[in-house]
Amino acid sequence: MESESDGAGQPPRLSTRGLISMSVAGPEDRVLPTPALAGHGSGVQLLDYDAVPGRSGAGGAPGSMLLLHGFGGDKSQLRPIGDALCPPGSVAVHPSLRAHGDSHQPAWGYSVLDFSADLHRVADILPDEVHLVGYSYGGLVAAVSAVTWGASRVRSLVVIDQSFDAHPALHEADEWAEGSLLRWTYDFGHLPDLLERLGVPVLVLAGADSRNILPDERERLAARGGTLRLETIRGSHADCYRNTAEITAAMRDFYQNGFPGIPGREIAEEGEVA
Repeated sequence: MESESDGAGQPPRLSTRGLISMSVAGPEDRVLPTPALAGHGSGVQLLDYDAVPGRSGAGGAPGSMLLLHGFGGDKSQLRPIGDALCPPGSVAVHPSLRAHGDSHQPAWGYSVLDFSADLHRVADILPDEVHLVGYSYGGLVAAVSAVTWGASRVRSLVVIDQSFDAHPALHEADEWAEGSLLRWTYDFGHLPDLLERLGVPVLVLAGADSRNILPDERERLAARGGTLRLETIRGSHADCYRNTAEITAAMRDFYQNGFPGIPGREIAEEGEVA
């Protein structure tokens, strides 16, 4: 199975910075408030993130988005997807997960629950409703966050090439041993059931040349029906997220079917009518 890195073949560059920051692109940026846990001498380390307002000419998502990268990536990894889909009047939030980019690097704590807790610590500054998107390990973090926040907060979930099954044979003892062990040894196959019960629509995009979601799991996911859809996109695990046009086309269709009448539904890649 391919590495869960962004294709560079190296673990994330670690940083000791722990204070929250937000990059802005210009005077029209929508500035989010400061998280309640920031300051006050609490010692809580918060994630670095960018908050990018939806721009004229973009659209397809039914509202604000929270996009999570995979191991080895950072807050810029899914920026093209957010830029293409986030409509005017909404905001796309791109965090760098712990030990990635300029976010904090704890000595331990690389369970999906730790990553999800980091998001919960800044949840008070996020829009009331968000559409979650996650690639690779970020997809698992997004799924756990959707379960804990519920459908009143998370309106939909898109998982890009991430398995819910346990694969203990894939555990590698390296500098990411804890993260690898906690990812591959434990089964998260119950998450789709919980998301369906909560009423959160789910789109799973599986890389055609990826071995991350094995054939038996693909069959099970495809047979579920209901609020979960499985589609195949081009590429391996390491590069499928770069197929922005294909991913955003699939996401627009998903959003339009689940949320009819959304702004920007007529927008398609390369100026074609959706």
